[in-house]
Amino acid sequence: MNRIAVYILFFIPFLLKAQFAPCVGLPSTTAIAKDSTVFKSWASDCKSILGWVDIANHSLGKTTIGTDVSAVGKAGLNGVLSLGDGGEAILTFDYPISNGLGPDFAVFENGFNNTFLELAFVEVSSDGVRYIRFPATSLSDTSVQLDNNAVMDATKINNLAGKYKANYGTPFDLEELKDSIGLNLKAITHVKIIDVVGSINPVYGKRDAKHHLINDPYPTPYPSAGFDLDAIGVIYSETLGLEEATINISIFPNPSQGVFTINVFGENRVEVYTLIGEKIVDQNFIDTTQVDLTALPKGMYSMVVNGVNMKVFIE
Repeated sequence: MNRIAVYILFFIPFLLKAQFAPCVGLPSTTAIAKDSTVFKSWASDCKSILGWVDIANHSLGKTTIGTDVSAVGKAGLNGVLSLGDGGEAILTFDYPISNGLGPDFAVFENGFNNTFLELAFVEVSSDGVRYIRFPATSLSDTSVQLDNNAVMDATKINNLAGKYKANYGTPFDLEELKDSIGLNLKAITHVKIIDVVGSINPVYGKRDAKHHLINDPYPTPYPSAGFDLDAIGVIYSETLGLEEATINISIFPNPSQGVFTINVFGENRVEVYTLIGEKIVDQNFIDTTQVDLTALPKGMYSMVVNGVNMKVFIE
């Protein structure tokens, strides 16, 4: 066997391996349920510019499903705002989003299953003027246009809102933008959601950070065309009084291999939740205790001590 053949055989398993987190319900998914205790608040205002029902046929007009109010508040409560082809929405918050450990906010769409996914770019700003886009990746095949029967693979999608089905948010980590000029990661005041026109026709289609065309269902010639924005949930924010509430609670080490020591004076209660809201620990203690999560998969969990919600990480 020649060297080229050996090289190809060696790398085939790597090419076939999933590149990014899988869909809801599978191990290692990064989807966050709308009822997860990691969410501290939700977007409080929205301003949208709606796009076309079909960007290639303006005679169909623009989308008509939802209003700006539909995109504020908790996911699943106020309906959705259909952005249309290339439409966008800018959302603001009562308190700025801040860069913490792990994901800092999540965007919710209303996909009805794990494989029909309508996608959107996500950009953030500290002043409402200069926006920085999360580096999106789409490795979906572009040889055939996806349509209303689309079957998509979440492992080929990264940093695009809409990766997960309804009631599960796609998380975004501000740490990925730490080298961006003009962006204060401790005070993100605006999040912009921009519908991806998923046409593989380069005249209309949009491209990811590597300049690959993004293939998602197109056309969707209905009043609900394009990305259907449900909500944005905030995980970390510069809320007033947060430091005062947590100053007497210490959890260490964090991240850890799975064993966390909690030190707080008096009689206390600790609860631990997965990102989908499943309670896995509920116990009372006095002054100091250890919580052993070594049997759990690596990732982020929500630890609530005396009602104060903090994030812990198993590495």
